[in-house]
Parts: sequence; C-alpha cells; structure tokens
Amino acid sequence: MSNLRVRWTFVALGFALVVGAALELSLGPVTIPVRQLIPDAWGYFQGVHDTNAIVIGAIRLPRLFVAALVGAGLATTGAALQAVFRNPMADPSIIGVSSGASLGAVLTIQLGLSQLNEWYTPIGAFVSGLIVVFVIYRIATVRGKTSIYSLLLSGVAFSALCSSVVTLVLSLAPLETMQQMLFWLMGGLDGSTWREVLMLLVFVVIAIGIYLTQAHALDVLSLGEEQAQGVGVSLQLTKQVVLVTSAFVVGACVSSTGVIGFVGLVVPHLLRIWIGPANRRLIISSAVGGAVLMLFADLIARMILLPTELNVGIITSLLGAPFFLFLLRRQESRVYRG
Repeated sequence: MSNLRVRWTFVALGFALVVGAALELSLGPVTIPVRQLIPDAWGYFQGVHDTNAIVIGAIRLPRLFVAALVGAGLATTGAALQAVFRNPMADPSIIGVSSGASLGAVLTIQLGLSQLNEWYTPIGAFVSGLIVVFVIYRIATVRGKTSIYSLLLSGVAFSALCSSVVTLVLSLAPLETMQQMLFWLMGGLDGSTWREVLMLLVFVVIAIGIYLTQAHALDVLSLGEEQAQGVGVSLQLTKQVVLVTSAFVVGACVSSTGVIGFVGLVVPHLLRIWIGPANRRLIISSAVGGAVLMLFADLIARMILLPTELNVGIITSLLGAPFFLFLLRRQESRVYRG
C-alpha cells in the first residue's frame, strides 16, 4: 500500500473528525454558530454561565468526548480481534464481549453497587465480559487451534444467554430502574458527564497502547499460526492479551453508553481494505475512524427527529447489520468455492 494513500487517509480522517466535532457542538435544539464554539467553551471553563456556554461546556463537549472515545475504543478493539482471529467478522458485539459486559453492568446497577462507587459499573462490566469471552474462547479452541465459526456461534449463543439473564433482571427491577436500563441498553450518549470522559480516557488510551504493543505480533500472526510460532511469537499470550484488553475497554464503553454494536466491525474492516493490513497504522486509523463514525452517528440520532432524539446504538445497528450480512454472505461463498 502506497505511503501517499496512507497519508491522505489520515488527512481525510482528521478533517472528518474536525468537521464532525464542529457539527456535534453546533447543531441541536439550540444552534450555536461555529465561530462561537471556542469562545463559548472557553467562557464555560472561566465561569461564564450564559445559555450557550452551559450548552457547550456542560452538555455537548462531554457528549462529544464520550462519543469519540467510545468509537475509538470499539473500533481499535475490532481491529485487534479481527487480526488475532484472522477473520473480518470478529467484533466485540458479535463474539459476546459486549453482551457479557452489559450483563455485568446491569447486575451492578440492579444490586445498587453503582450508587456506592461509580467505578463498580465498569469493573462489573469488565469482569463479566472477561468471563464470557474466555468461556467462548475455551469452547472454540481445540488442541490449541481456535475455530472461527465455533467462536462466532459460541458468541451468538452466549449473547442470547446474557440477553435472557438481562431480561430476567429487568423483569425483577422496579419500574423506574427498568426504564432507565432499557434506554441505556439501546446505546445512548445522553447525560454524558466529564467524569465519564475521564474514566473512558484512562481505559481507552491504555487499551490502544496495549494493542499497539501487540501490533508486530498481530502482523506475524496474519501469516499463519505455524509461521508465527516459527519466528518466536507466543500465540496464546498474544490472544490472551488482546482478549483481556478487549474486555477491559468494552466494559468501560458499555458501562458508559450501553451496547453500541458494529462500530468495531465496520471501521477496521473498511480501513484494512483501503490502507492495508499493517496493524500499527490500522489501529491508529481505526481509533480516528471509530471516533468519526460515532460523532456522525450521534449527529444523525440527535437531528433526525428534533426535538426528540434516537439512541445512537440504533443508528450504528442500521448501518452495521447489513454490512455484517454482506460479509457473512461473502465468507460463505468463499467456503463453498473451496
């Protein structure tokens, strides 16, 4: 892949990120001119409390950062999972990480632990997601080899199981708590706070850093497991690091926004086609691309039915589900052709 294409891809992604951020801050029930965004944001942090400053600093800026960080976390996780399993259909929401994390988060909310400490929800989501993903991994791994189709089928089965338990928890919850959980499970960014921004910043930056340390191993792994072992790459260690990290970051994202599907499927797959499979640049570009997708998806969710808004998870699912079916169909065609 030419360096020129890679450079222009990063330039285009950076430009799209700036445009998406400006539109996210400017548009809504209260429209704020683009030229006023920086002065109003600066005024909010200087103690100015007029309407525009509060809308920007207290509502839209936290929402923007949460959207961008969640998009970056999910997309880079998708890139790492696709590389480690050498399959374009690997995705946090498909292999069970997201559903496991959502179960853990719902249980912490129902048990009242989230009210004791705000970190209990992401911790519960992380632990639950980690348990689910390792059970799925063990089921799909026979004699040291991981079957991709067993992984996907196990992911679907455990997603259904986790969804059933979540439904049971919802049916036992008080009406007010149940409504809150249902809205949250659909994947939304309303009510984003600066505390969530800080929490996500820690989780996502650490996760991306870990993925980058594994980039070389993932590149070698793409040549095949036997070749990877021949050059001294520890397959099991690489897989375990990626799986633990995926549960770590997806748990944080799910605890903040609920389940947002297909970001980790669409973004890295398209970028891998466009700029090639080198994982270091793919992970970095996926972080920016995931942020861009989430910003524009949230913009559509907020603007399409003004003055009400849709959950951003609905928009990403409408975009991602057809793409997943297309990939599945193409994968089946390759299998039958031999």
